[in-house]
Amino acid sequence: MEEEKKNLNKDKHYWRPVMIFYAKTTAWIILPLILAMFAGRNINPKLSFVFVMIGFGISCFGIYREIKQYKKDLDKKEK
Repeated sequence: MEEEKKNLNKDKHYWRPVMIFYAKTTAWIILPLILAMFAGRNINPKLSFVFVMIGFGISCFGIYREIKQYKKDLDKKEK
């Protein structure tokens, strides 16, 4: 029982890395798509679909990179 309390006190902010990961991932979803929508609408409305697809590709790449980094950080913490 005492060990559990010590572990809880030691890891007071256990939720912080997960929330940072969530914020980064959400930003990678929202920002490129919004920028692509505005760029497509203002530059050439007929090509707006192409801009959105490029934004989607950037979002996928950014999320992949964040997941890869988060997994690497978790592996470091385990060792």
